[in-house]
Amino acid sequence: MAGRVSGVLNDDTEALFRRVLRSMPATLEEHAAELGWTRGRAQQRLEELIELRLVRRRADGLLGAEDPRASLGRLLDTEEARLDERRAELLELRQAIESFESDYRRGLQLTGPRVPPWEEVFRSEISDIVDHLVRNSRGPVLLVTRRATVGLQHERMLARGRSGLLDERREQRSIFPLSAVSDPQFAAFAEERSQVGESQRYLADIPVEFGVFGRSGVLLSEGDAEDAGFLLIRPPALIDAFVVLFESLWQRAEPIHEGPATTQDVRLLELLALGFKDEAIARHLGLGLRTVRRRLARLMEEHGVETRFQLGLAVARRGLLDDTGR
Repeated sequence: MAGRVSGVLNDDTEALFRRVLRSMPATLEEHAAELGWTRGRAQQRLEELIELRLVRRRADGLLGAEDPRASLGRLLDTEEARLDERRAELLELRQAIESFESDYRRGLQLTGPRVPPWEEVFRSEISDIVDHLVRNSRGPVLLVTRRATVGLQHERMLARGRSGLLDERREQRSIFPLSAVSDPQFAAFAEERSQVGESQRYLADIPVEFGVFGRSGVLLSEGDAEDAGFLLIRPPALIDAFVVLFESLWQRAEPIHEGPATTQDVRLLELLALGFKDEAIARHLGLGLRTVRRRLARLMEEHGVETRFQLGLAVARRGLLDDTGR
């Protein structure tokens, strides 16, 4: 079946073009008669073909065409060049989105908030609100919960560590009640959150439950009841106040060292002690390079040290590798 070029030529124009290609040189009137067209209809189609340089009118008035491989190839090259230009324009527009968004946010700062400074959020709405805050905020996610089994950490978009919304590139810190350590179900939850980059500390007395989502807002719990709602707070000055409160609680809170380290963390420390580079450790453990480095950073933070050498000394003092029977 013959190929079609209907993306460039309409049916009438293509019909005349094929007629010229397969016929002996003839006048426009002769081609129109063979096609059963009026001369005006044929003239309009001919002008399109001449403009596209597919057909030419010879000095003797007869119509002729060159090899379509050359003429249509030239037309194809022109269309591809236009397509490349359009793709470049779209790519430039995509790259400009971030700049436009920055200008938009700057405009919001200059014109003041266009939403209420705070509003009540019912428990049934909290998952959607958390989803929105995570997607539309920049900066750290700071969470404080008063109970191990309920709270912002357990909401849909935060509990799913592999959702892609919270990943190892974004700072995540959480403070849990010290009582959570004795909850067997909480241990698996805390480990899953830790695997996606969350730093965790524990505090015996937590005065209030809240979450800070970058510069977009704060969710403040209205009470300890399981159906209690939250207050969504947006003014920048109040967000700053909650960040200060979180940092104060974070300084008072402590990481938990009493429990045994995970098998994978112990193996990571063994390989590090043997002098393996990060890339080799990643290959041995079947992990990504960034994941290995993130876990080392977490271990250093948990042990309160700043270098890997200090981490080795801290692990030796604790007898961590000996405790696992390795």
